[in-house]
This record gives sequence, structure tokens and C-alpha cells, in this order.
Amino acid sequence: MAVIFLTGCQPSFKFNDSQMTTDQMLDRATLVFVGVIERQTYVNWPFLRIPSEDPADWRVLERTVSVEAIARGHETRKVIEVYEYFPIGGTTGDWNATQPGDRCLFLARDEGGSYHVVRDFWRSIFPVRSGKHDRLPLDDSRPVWERAGLLQFWVQPGYSPGFPASVHLDPGWALGQWREIKLLRGLLRHPDPKLRLAACEALLLQTAQDECYEGLEPARKNQSGTYYNGIVPMKERERSRRWLKEFARMNWDTALALKDRPWMVDELKLYTTVNDRKLREEFCEKFQRAFPDDHDNGCPADRPLPATIVTADGDVSLTGGWPADQAK
Repeated sequence: MAVIFLTGCQPSFKFNDSQMTTDQMLDRATLVFVGVIERQTYVNWPFLRIPSEDPADWRVLERTVSVEAIARGHETRKVIEVYEYFPIGGTTGDWNATQPGDRCLFLARDEGGSYHVVRDFWRSIFPVRSGKHDRLPLDDSRPVWERAGLLQFWVQPGYSPGFPASVHLDPGWALGQWREIKLLRGLLRHPDPKLRLAACEALLLQTAQDECYEGLEPARKNQSGTYYNGIVPMKERERSRRWLKEFARMNWDTALALKDRPWMVDELKLYTTVNDRKLREEFCEKFQRAFPDDHDNGCPADRPLPATIVTADGDVSLTGGWPADQAK
């Protein structure tokens, strides 16, 4: 991180590192946008005051950001400054770690004519590794967090091949596990082998969603993961086999008892796509009996595993190979 000490006027925005949900952060934001950090510097304000904190441990970090796509608010400038109170000592936890050149989703608040992140230090800036975008998927009628989550899977020029194995792919928890798994399965068909490998490693960490293992090169099956350090595909597959044999039916019963919780339905859907044909048939029969009106699942068990990709119109079903006009 480049650090330059400058002298300026006392900031008009207020320090805020309080605990917030993602929706609370969004409510505070007057500008939500994707941009690339051109530089970041510490600004020395001699009269800095931080309630309940020692000013000697904090500085104001100024990020100069080029604006690429706006999800909420209005800003005509192509380059803006975004400020944050930032600690200069040791740090732990999920904090706003950024570097010049990073492409990120920013949640910012106009305070006295300056943009201030909605939450200081703690995560309120989310990395975007899926490439350069001039807009978010879908339109303004859809929730910002849904559009932001889909953006993370929208493959565009400049994407990082390892992004499917990164964190914060669903920054607002709007997509859910089932939807994310379908998007990972879609990326298994992308023409970039590095991207396919990252998606496979991400799927191997899920419960018995390991069909991509069969397509790995023999030497790679027993190697440590390329994008998930410490992940050995063969060991993950063995873990899934044990789970299917020893725990799958018991865990299904436990999850079904909690089916009124929305996220639990996502988990139950994963049982309809386990990599074991007989168990998949069994769980499909159970799922369809419990949710007769739900058609977004892996049933019947002889159908191809559901996969999707993201376009400007959102996530759409992928019934064949990766479309040539989407291969960036």
C-alpha cells in the first residue's frame, strides 16, 4: 500500500465501525458502484477525532477510484475520492483490505460533499474479480444485492481465473447456496481451463457435489488445490463418499424438519444433485413429495445437473456448452 502523508482540512464525516447487516449497510449508502482503485494514500488531518478510539491508532485513508458501473445513486465524474477511517496497527477479521489496481464494489455515503464508506474498517468494500463491467446484470427494479451477487459470476474481459474459488461471491447473501452452486456448475463449461479448475475446486468443498472430479487429470487428483490452498481433490471426494454412506439420510431428516427456514430449502435441493445415482433418486422422490410445487431442483435424477450462467439479463439456464458470444 502506497502511503503519503498530506495536509488537508478537517473531514466532515463521522467515524462509524458499528456492527451492521448487509441490508443496513445498503440503507446507509447513497452511492453503490463498481470501480478500480487508482491509488490510496493516508491523509494527515491534525485535528482528527474518533469517538471512543485513540486517534494515534487511526488515519484517514483516501482512495482515488475510477467509476465503471453504478448500481445506486448518481455520479457524473469518472474519478472520485472515497474516504475511510483506517487503523494503522495490527488487524484481524474481515476488513477492507485493498490495493491499487483492485476492482471493487463500493458502498459509499455522501457526507458533507465527500464520499465516506458506509462502515469504517470492517467489510463494506467487496472485491470484484469477474472482469470489467459497465453495468450490473438485470435492472433497477431488482434488489441491489441480487445484482451485485450475479455480477460476481458475470465473466467479462479482465476476469481473474481463480475468482470462483474466492470469498464474497454473494456479498449480500441474496443468491443463496443453490443458485451459487448452479452458477459454479455453469463455469465448469467455460473455455478457460483455469476457470473450470477454480469452479471445480469450489464445488469439491460442497457436500457430494463432486462430479467434476472425474474430469480432472489423474496427476491433479492427488495434488494440493491450485486456488484453494490445502484442498486435495481425492481427499474431498473420499470425504463426500463417507458423508453419503454414513450421514446423508440422517442429515436429510434433520434439514427437512427445518424446511420452514428459507436457506434450509437450498440445502435440501443439493440432495437432489448428489454424485450418487441411487441416493439422488431417493432424495428426488423425498424432495418432490415434500415440495410438490418446487420445480427448481435436480429432479428427475436422470436429467443433467442444472447449470446457469450470468448475462446482462441475469442468470439463465445453460443447456449445452458455453455460448460462443459469452466466451470473453
